[in-house]
Amino acid sequence: MNKGRVEAFTDAVVAIILTIMILEFKTPESLQFSAVYENLPYFASYVVGYIFVGVAWYNHHYMFSVSKRITKKVYWMNNFWLFSTSFLPVATAWVGRGLNAFGPEAFYTIVYVIWTISYILLSRSLIQANHLAHADEAAEKIKSMPMYRGLTNWWYIVGLVILDVLALRFFPALQLVFMAGSVIFVGARSNADSDKLF
Repeated sequence: MNKGRVEAFTDAVVAIILTIMILEFKTPESLQFSAVYENLPYFASYVVGYIFVGVAWYNHHYMFSVSKRITKKVYWMNNFWLFSTSFLPVATAWVGRGLNAFGPEAFYTIVYVIWTISYILLSRSLIQANHLAHADEAAEKIKSMPMYRGLTNWWYIVGLVILDVLALRFFPALQLVFMAGSVIFVGARSNADSDKLF
């Protein structure tokens, strides 16, 4: 399968997702600057969502850049990853309407869990495809990615789930803080060669 076509399709879908997210940012009715404060909950949610998508795209770009083979399985796992990512604008908008409400924060958590599963499956399908193509170096680079290692570390996942459940029970807005921390401290780290591929 043509790697460039899959990457171009992915880039287009990610761009649409980001566009939909900013379109949810409502123009204040009042002309007073203080009217901006009404949008602060959505703005906080939007910032986390934007960082989430940006970090995910960077890691996705790295995996596809080092990969030597794209199989049908990779294609479908990539579609599953895009599908899970496409729920982010809805989750972001809902959290923006109820930053400390259980329902929106729980939905955001569910989206994140499904996204995590899809990302792991995509990563593993790329690792397998590269091993089949005898591109073991590419497979090892994907395995060594901090984001992949973090999301497949059961201690990290269990700890994050416990924090999320406690946050959702007592102070739902903290869940978004934990999400942002996870994205920044796990996903934003990258392999040393990530900015030297081209």
